[in-house]
Amino acid sequence: MYMDIYLSVVIPAYNEERRIGKTLTKLRAYLDAQSYGYEVVVSDDGSGDTTREIVKIIAEGWPQLRLLTATHNQGKGAVVKRGMLSAHGRWVLFTDADNATPIEEVEKFWPFTKEYPVIFGSRYIKGAHVHVPQARHRIILSRLSNLLIRFMAVPGVWDTQCGFKLFERNAGQNIFANVRLTRFGFDIEAFAIARQLGYRFKEVGINWYNDFESKVRTGREAIRTLKDLFKITWNKLRGKYRQVGYVRDFTPPRQQ
Repeated sequence: MYMDIYLSVVIPAYNEERRIGKTLTKLRAYLDAQSYGYEVVVSDDGSGDTTREIVKIIAEGWPQLRLLTATHNQGKGAVVKRGMLSAHGRWVLFTDADNATPIEEVEKFWPFTKEYPVIFGSRYIKGAHVHVPQARHRIILSRLSNLLIRFMAVPGVWDTQCGFKLFERNAGQNIFANVRLTRFGFDIEAFAIARQLGYRFKEVGINWYNDFESKVRTGREAIRTLKDLFKITWNKLRGKYRQVGYVRDFTPPRQQ
């Protein structure tokens, strides 16, 4: 069964009862129309609402959908890692529960899969289109944060935080086996690890729609991201990201 899965879609979720059903409906409509096998993995972060119950009900009529649960809230990085390491697809995409980047945007990634084991969406390069922008203060803080991220951790990457990233399975497992951060800084850490392990990555402009119900608190997360940046830099200096958790180098799988 697992050999037939070409794409795994991992969705981290925390108290997403208002959005998860709609997002899963859109995902299924798109994925059922594709010629390749797929699975969808909702990795729940100890939700206190009805998120898990909604996913379980939907999964009753959708065998490609499965749910991973955490007993308590651990952070987005922790549940993305759990989902990535449990995925069976030849390619693994993680996307946010708010569907800010429509699943159709993955089609922009396929032309690059023969050369790059990590391909990710960006809101800030040529080809990107932000249809519903964030508040001005969030944009300013985001760009200032990115300057620091590029200086300290991953030079050349314009958007580390867009929640739409595709990994070849072996590369994804090698990278996420080494991820240590459990909160929002895990994206930056994943890029730093990919570079340490010698994986090339490609940034692709995507369509993106801001969700005004976002749970991210700009000021609080900016402080956390700054702390995480110093942790990543310290871990790099200590060689913490050189231990590969799995085996096999990147060999581009044949697309079906």
